[in-house]
Amino acid sequence: MPRRHHCFIQLRKLIFFTSYPSCTGGHSMFKRLSTAAATMLMMALAFTSCGEFKSSGEIGITSPDGKISMVFALKEMQPPYPEGVNMYYTVSYQGKQLLAESPLGIQLGDEGTVSGNLVIMSVSESSGSDQFDTPLSKQASVKADYNETRITMRQKVIPAITFDLVMRAYNDGVAFRYFFPVQKPDIKFPSAKHSGFLEEFILTNELTGYYFPDDADIFSLFQIMLPPHNYEGNYVKARLSDVTRDSTVALPLLVQYADGTALCIAEADLEHYPTSYLSGSRNIDYALSNVLVPLPGEKQVKGTGTVPFETPWRVLMIGESAGKLIESDLIMALSDPSKLSDVSWIQPGKASWDWWSGKVTNIRRSRATEGDFETSTYKHYIDFAAENGLEYTLIDAGWYGEHRNPEEDATTPIESVDMPYLIDYADSLGVKLMLWVNWESLMAGNDSIFDKMEQAFATYQQWGISGVKIDYMNRDDQKMVDWYRKTLELAAGHKLLVDFHGAIRPDGIRRTWPNLITREGVLGLEYVKWSDRANPEHDVTIPYTRMLLGPIDYTPGGFNNTVEGKFAPRNINPEVMGTRVHQLAMFIVYESPLQVLADSPSNYAGEDGLDLIREVPTVWDETRFVDGVPGDYIVLARRKGDVWYLGAMTDWEGRELEISLDFMGAGSWNARVWADGARADQNAEDVDTMEMEVDTGAPLAIKLAPGGGFAAILTRGN
Repeated sequence: MPRRHHCFIQLRKLIFFTSYPSCTGGHSMFKRLSTAAATMLMMALAFTSCGEFKSSGEIGITSPDGKISMVFALKEMQPPYPEGVNMYYTVSYQGKQLLAESPLGIQLGDEGTVSGNLVIMSVSESSGSDQFDTPLSKQASVKADYNETRITMRQKVIPAITFDLVMRAYNDGVAFRYFFPVQKPDIKFPSAKHSGFLEEFILTNELTGYYFPDDADIFSLFQIMLPPHNYEGNYVKARLSDVTRDSTVALPLLVQYADGTALCIAEADLEHYPTSYLSGSRNIDYALSNVLVPLPGEKQVKGTGTVPFETPWRVLMIGESAGKLIESDLIMALSDPSKLSDVSWIQPGKASWDWWSGKVTNIRRSRATEGDFETSTYKHYIDFAAENGLEYTLIDAGWYGEHRNPEEDATTPIESVDMPYLIDYADSLGVKLMLWVNWESLMAGNDSIFDKMEQAFATYQQWGISGVKIDYMNRDDQKMVDWYRKTLELAAGHKLLVDFHGAIRPDGIRRTWPNLITREGVLGLEYVKWSDRANPEHDVTIPYTRMLLGPIDYTPGGFNNTVEGKFAPRNINPEVMGTRVHQLAMFIVYESPLQVLADSPSNYAGEDGLDLIREVPTVWDETRFVDGVPGDYIVLARRKGDVWYLGAMTDWEGRELEISLDFMGAGSWNARVWADGARADQNAEDVDTMEMEVDTGAPLAIKLAPGGGFAAILTRGN
């Protein structure tokens, strides 16, 4: 059952200019009324048998701090807007309009378009504060204060659908969604089949738009609306005017205004609904429209449903800068609370991993060769995890057969892999195991029948496996959205962590199912095996874009570091672009409760930076954006207990920065520093380590080599 917010009726200052249709069909003309009289009249009308009133004014909502506002109106716009009176909304921040009149509406198959020819039945307001702990996140807890307005509307003509537009304003953004309740018989159209009407429907389109008053910079993932949908791309800096009717961009979309204000378009609480993309308009400048992913094999049909039904939240994260959005927990705040009463078995941590390096087990890096799918290979990675305090070892594709073949049995290891021995051996060393699996191997050829998955998860639990990495979905239609939720539910029933790869981007579901420990949905370090796309510019763009939605399983920690122009893709023992400290800083900058180390034990042995990786946490009590520009550089600070961790990364441009540490409070701190060495612009593996005392009253000077980084652990001084 969708969530309903039972609020007191507090009808706003609305001005009446038009007639109110009485129950008997007559009309009474109302003049302009005083605020008090209008309020009393509206309350009376809201509870008449007809239960409707119409306002020609605007219905607004403002954030608790008064900085953000969203205004709804039924109004008629001039061409090229559609004819007639339709639903529109605007959004402002500190008095500046961020979104001009933007359309609202839903298209429901044979029932047609729900966007115009509407009457407002009631308006209710409420305020709330959502407080919850987030032990597997960037903050220890979240307190999200909001104001909410619910507008109940009905079509004036057959089929007279009734629905709610629910608007919320937080201090870090606004959100809205459509809610369709069980439809009641209509008084004005007694001959229409409204009793039980809209029990089932076909979703063909959503008319939500985002119309901007002027051109602006964007960071967007341009993606053709064809499979695979895995969000593994580079976020390109462009302009709103570059998004045409023939182009499609994925969410999240970061928009930067000329004064630095930032807005991110996203969605939250995605359940039994297709994911959304955006496309441009042929007739209106700087106008973006929602595009829904069709069901497999369909073009027009985007989904099916029954009432009561609610859409995902359409989310606009808003801040004074793009970096401030990183601190926001709005996506989680808009999602359902946890369905798990016991989460003690869900443990964050770091993992050793065999796949990225090519299962390399050589002692000397210069002679690295691909390892075999055999017990001794995985034992080598388990040993490394135990020796370095890593909580997990991830056994990737190949342990049960050909990874691309969905017919392989994902519960039967190949002959050369002694799984019972590996599980017992890892357990004796305090290391937990996670297993890779092709999603189709769990589904018996049907994405809606979960018997085979249930059996596999029961087997993994019986073995003593702690989690699964499920791969290759590459879809984000309504059926696949349902699949994600069902998979997490079944995994939780068997106390299995889940790491989705080839995956949809986050929507806040990790709050509902916290066993979702991390996910891909990002162009990660695996891409260096065959391309140059995982480069420093990309690395300092994704914190401002994809990471706004939730954790990213980027798999950092490549130690074959190269300077600009010296990199070459290779599958075995890969190289990475940028300096060693650039990679180290990722463990602080990139949010992921499970950090999977990319490289082989051979490449870490005796190398500068392994000490930082051993010590850095993967979940945090506080996160602060310190400095940065999307696509150029980033400085982020995270706190765990009384210890602060500072991470900085830059693109291929070297930088000298002065960083304010005043957010840490007054006083002196002891800093252990990992910095680019003096020759890091020529030898990317050059690292300077030092200890120093810093005072938060003075800026901290840091120097970043091209493609470089900086990392520090700060503890309170005596």
